[in-house]
Amino acid sequence: MDAKEKAATDGGMPPGFDQEALYATVYAATKDAMLATLATGVYLLLAAFFVFGGVDLALTNSGTASIVWGTCVSLLGFAIAAEATSVTSLLGRFR
Repeated sequence: MDAKEKAATDGGMPPGFDQEALYATVYAATKDAMLATLATGVYLLLAAFFVFGGVDLALTNSGTASIVWGTCVSLLGFAIAAEATSVTSLLGRFR
């Protein structure tokens, strides 16, 4: 661009942002992000409860039934953790 050429302008019009609509959009996005973070934390606590409870059930009680139930409960905890962290999408087709 030469010194003689001028850049095109938009005519000097102010940008068309509606401050109230922008605030509402940012507020809603922030609220959704905070709720999603809280829900993920709750799901991970629930998953930890199932994993450690299943391991405890499998290791402290004697018998095949305890080992099977403990393993199933632990696997359920791992599945909940995988869903909460979006590693898998097992329930994605039902949403």
